[in-house]
Amino acid sequence: MSKRLSRVALIALILLLFIAVFFLMRYVQNLLYSDVRINLTEVVTQNKDVVTSKLKVEVNNLDNVSKQLTDRLSQEGSADGNALKSAFLSYIRENPDPDLFIADGAGNAYFTDGSSVSVAGRKYFRLALEGVQNISDKTISRITGEEMFAISVPMYFKNQIIGTIQKQYTPEEMYNLCSLSLFSDQGSMYIINSQGYILIGSEQEEYNKESDNYFRSLYQKGNQEASRKLEQGIKNEQAGFMETTEDGERIFSAYTPVEEIHDWYLISSIPTSAVSPNANMVVKMFYVILCVVVGVLGVIMFVFLAYKNRQQANLRRIAFVDTVTGGNTFNKFTVDLQAALAANPEHPGYLMTFDVDNFKYVNNYYGFDVGDKILRHIYDKMAEQMKPGESLARISGDHFIVLLQEAAPERLNGMLKASMENDQGVMLYYTAGVYEIADPDESISLMVDKASAAAQVNKGMMRKEIAFYSVQFDEQMIESEQLKRSVEQALTNDEIVPFFQPKVNINTREIVGAEVLARWITREGRLRSPAEFIPLCEKTGLITELDMIIFEKTLAFLRMNLDEKVPCVPISINFSRLHLLDDGFFDKITRRIHQYNIPPELIEIELTESAIFDNHEIISEFTNQLHQYGLQISMDDFGSGYSSLNMLKDIPIDVLKIDRAFLEETSDSKKQRVILSAIAHMAKRLDIRVVVEGVETIENVNLMKEFGCYIAQGYYFAKPMDEESFGKIYKEGIL
Repeated sequence: MSKRLSRVALIALILLLFIAVFFLMRYVQNLLYSDVRINLTEVVTQNKDVVTSKLKVEVNNLDNVSKQLTDRLSQEGSADGNALKSAFLSYIRENPDPDLFIADGAGNAYFTDGSSVSVAGRKYFRLALEGVQNISDKTISRITGEEMFAISVPMYFKNQIIGTIQKQYTPEEMYNLCSLSLFSDQGSMYIINSQGYILIGSEQEEYNKESDNYFRSLYQKGNQEASRKLEQGIKNEQAGFMETTEDGERIFSAYTPVEEIHDWYLISSIPTSAVSPNANMVVKMFYVILCVVVGVLGVIMFVFLAYKNRQQANLRRIAFVDTVTGGNTFNKFTVDLQAALAANPEHPGYLMTFDVDNFKYVNNYYGFDVGDKILRHIYDKMAEQMKPGESLARISGDHFIVLLQEAAPERLNGMLKASMENDQGVMLYYTAGVYEIADPDESISLMVDKASAAAQVNKGMMRKEIAFYSVQFDEQMIESEQLKRSVEQALTNDEIVPFFQPKVNINTREIVGAEVLARWITREGRLRSPAEFIPLCEKTGLITELDMIIFEKTLAFLRMNLDEKVPCVPISINFSRLHLLDDGFFDKITRRIHQYNIPPELIEIELTESAIFDNHEIISEFTNQLHQYGLQISMDDFGSGYSSLNMLKDIPIDVLKIDRAFLEETSDSKKQRVILSAIAHMAKRLDIRVVVEGVETIENVNLMKEFGCYIAQGYYFAKPMDEESFGKIYKEGIL
């Protein structure tokens, strides 16, 4: 009897043990999945904020265009269909954007190419006409027949909605706006509408609104309850979490409305294989162990708790460890920044963004393996220089972000220069901008945008300082962007033309050469000063296109005179230092010279003294190429800043252009004369021709004669003149 009771007791104990183990394991699994839910929800919320911020910027930009158009209508005093169309076309001429179009209150849409269709039946138009800024579902353009998305905002005139303005985006452009790396690309992301149709997906595939339905896809894969739950949650505009299975694998998903974007919902998913790849195996192992050895229950609980921590660390690693540098991801940086701002609101610090100039060239030329090594090296070297309370992350590509407690320019330049030095033998340059955090409660994405906006000020410049953000940046950026668009339009409209200033032999007044200069003559006939647009072109990189346009027009001028049997003399052409970064620069100019069949001795390539000094090794090789082809090289502005006799020794310059500062009156004219005499004598001994710039008076001419300088360029003989005026004296050959 006692044995029977013992057996019953043993069986009961075993059953109780199995029941306890079963509920214990379910409890532990729920703890694991609860942590997954919390972490996934946090990541999805952050991603949603990023997507919302990027889309809101596009909506706000379009709203600003709407306000500019209505301002024009206010000036005209009319808002009928013709006035609206006229204001739109006028704006487009000044700010070309082929993706913009407007619609009047009746739904008549007008496009930049002059075409028009009715969009009265389009949902995005009707919503905007009701005062709702919105982004459409994917639809078909009635002009091109291609798929597109449209952002639509209302246009107000005297507090009345008179029409709408839209900007269209290709599916690829909208994907680039909304896509984010999720769990090191092991997860997936979808944006759907309230009916469940997929608008954008992380696979960047083409989705058919009529067939690709997320609700239906879940249902067909056996997740009927999850499909109903998701559909109900989206119907109620709620955020939530769900678990599904696909091909036998468990999937965690979080969904949330995209705030301020009408009828858009973000769904982010990750498979259990990415979060806890060994969970099932570990659970089974513990079942066996607990069934065999009851006494190790405490050990098992300890192992489970350890496994829970490992899984949480694994999830954090996937979300917060950058796969290229091994350092922080931007998500991790965001979390650390929020903690730092909360801990020290009185001194929130500085945000610095920086990137490597022309890093695409490094990847293309050296390969992605070398590119990744350089990115890891930059991260490690920068991290070595961090102080307590500072943090660093790679945003994407070659873009980095740093939280700093102290941001003296000397320190930042030193940190960046040290980070750019590498063992791969690659010369790197950086562009950086700094934003001093004024309000700890400010949106992090806005802080990053401000630091990036400061960095853009120096983008494309060879020698640059770190730019610090100020409130004037927004106005300056708007003004600079408008001028940039005007210059781009001027280049397109052939408004940039060559002016020529003769170089004259002061003894015979013969024209021995000329310098070609860029001038901007607007369609209205107004001559705009080079000071208005040349610095901007240098900063934005447009200078390379401008130089090549002037170069080609000069070649055409020479070709015309050669065909007319005019005895031509050399013309010097200015080129920006930015051309020296282009390995194909020499081939480009020689190809055009050959195309126009111009004798090389009639072309003189003119570079500034600072450009030659900054690119000593490149210039040395470049000069040898020019001489082998028969071209000449001229050093402009000699003596204005970087003069180096050693540089003249190493680089065979053909022409030395003495800066006008040597002709100006000084307190010690004796020293001035000694220096000018020495330069003239040195150039003669080196077989370098000397041209004196800025010759404006007879005293300047007499000073030149005194020291044996015979070629002058300046207002005393002739101002820069248009091609027609110069052509006449060029043929005569004398002033």
